[in-house]
Amino acid sequence: MDTELNLQGMEEADYLAGLLLKQLRHEITEEELQYLENWKAGDPSHTQVAERINNGEQLLTDLLAMKQVDMEGWWQKISEQIETVKKPIPFYRRWYTYAAAAVVLLIAGAVTWQYLTPPKSPQVTEKHTPAVINILPGGNKATLTLSNGAVVNLASAANGTVAQEGNSKVVKLQDGELKYEPAIGTAKREQSAITAHNTLSTPRGGQYSLVLPDGSKAWLNAASSITYPTQFAAGERRVAITGEVYFDVAKQKIPFIVSVRSSTGNDLTKVEVLGTQFNIMAYDDEAALKTTLVSGKVKISTTNSFKLLTPGQQVQIPQSTAGVAGSNDIKVVDINDTEEMDVAIGWKNGSLTFNKADIRSIMRVLSRWYNIEVGYQGKIPDYRISGSFPRTENISSIIAVLEFEGYHFKQEQNKIIVTP
Repeated sequence: MDTELNLQGMEEADYLAGLLLKQLRHEITEEELQYLENWKAGDPSHTQVAERINNGEQLLTDLLAMKQVDMEGWWQKISEQIETVKKPIPFYRRWYTYAAAAVVLLIAGAVTWQYLTPPKSPQVTEKHTPAVINILPGGNKATLTLSNGAVVNLASAANGTVAQEGNSKVVKLQDGELKYEPAIGTAKREQSAITAHNTLSTPRGGQYSLVLPDGSKAWLNAASSITYPTQFAAGERRVAITGEVYFDVAKQKIPFIVSVRSSTGNDLTKVEVLGTQFNIMAYDDEAALKTTLVSGKVKISTTNSFKLLTPGQQVQIPQSTAGVAGSNDIKVVDINDTEEMDVAIGWKNGSLTFNKADIRSIMRVLSRWYNIEVGYQGKIPDYRISGSFPRTENISSIIAVLEFEGYHFKQEQNKIIVTP
């Protein structure tokens, strides 16, 4: 095959891959569909391409065999052809496009292996078997610890009133949501006498939302907790959290204060607002505490300093200095970029989003949501990965994409081992 013919074949493969992408996204025109059908009818191998497009397991095998191909470059070429692509495609969907292009290039015969890859040992052409790791995602799981120490398992509790604390009744509205409401027919208690506190806690692999007595709402990510009074005292609304919590604070003149604590109970920082939406991420195993402001204003305080945030900003405090950080330790960054904001709050909206994240950062997130342990063997490459996945996905879908990126995995009971 001469060079000129080879390049023409590559251009046709580009065009066909673009049509396959449009077909997968249900955006193909009648004229384009007819072109694709004519191409499929032109050769039995072309029909095989169409069949393999719908076989995700086979596509993964094909794609892993072609890891040396610059598929990101192919993706860029394909995207430029299609006017309907207005924004980046989530990576879990882009993978199928890579696979479609790979199969077209491989089976249609537009180019051959000798042009795609440099000479290597026979190991390059060995068929890689993807890891089979099927672990279901987390769900609505939490426990409620009452003021008397009693613990209510909310996953098994029926909808309706699950407890009564003083002048408040605790109502499970639906699976995944708890609310505090005034108890009907009870006398109003003196504010100074209110001492009852409850704690809502999620395990690894759990999430839950809560409507506080003032109408503010809190969403708890996995391995998190919030402690709060069953009725707020006069002049102050104060709660304490661990892990990661997203707040939508009811607007009042009374300050709303969040004390951020480590899992061992040490005070790390304080967030003060009147009415706003923000996310706090304070896991012990992360390098920094992060508070991300979506709307309104917040004041972030440590022992020695404070910062004021405006919407689209994030404050980052190193774990090593949390609690005693000075102004030089508190970093404020702008994250108006949509992808960066999705990384910070995507979990609350149902997605796992990464932007140029290393594998260890990704696996920490997966370990909390899928309730798994993670280990590492060998020298792990420091690749940077961007992508977005639904939190409802089986972990196998994410592992498939990470394997395409160059990592390998094996499962030992409830532990996933990452290898080069």
